[in-house]
Amino acid sequence: MMKLLLTIIVIVLCILPSGAQAYDEQDKRDPFWPLISASGTIINYGEDISPSDMVLEGIMSDGADKYIAIINGNIVKPGDAVGTFTIERIEPKTVFFIKGSETFEINLKNGGE
Repeated sequence: MMKLLLTIIVIVLCILPSGAQAYDEQDKRDPFWPLISASGTIINYGEDISPSDMVLEGIMSDGADKYIAIINGNIVKPGDAVGTFTIERIEPKTVFFIKGSETFEINLKNGGE
């Protein structure tokens, strides 16, 4: 019985391709890293994104001059990261980002623009 079990194990090991991996890590996020932070925002793991890659889809207010924005399908607020940029502030039609000592802004587009 032991010899049969050993034979089966050897056959299975021979059938498996050498160096088989369960996860191809090249250009992919580790599947065990969380997607959402404790505060409920989507975590970006050092994505290399430029301001021209950002699409400001909407800005919402709570009525007390606190704004949140929708950028590339993600709901963000001041202090959140979008790629390697940090949201400095959100105004009714503009989101301001900082990266190092540089400041960038993206404006909400109206339907006719």
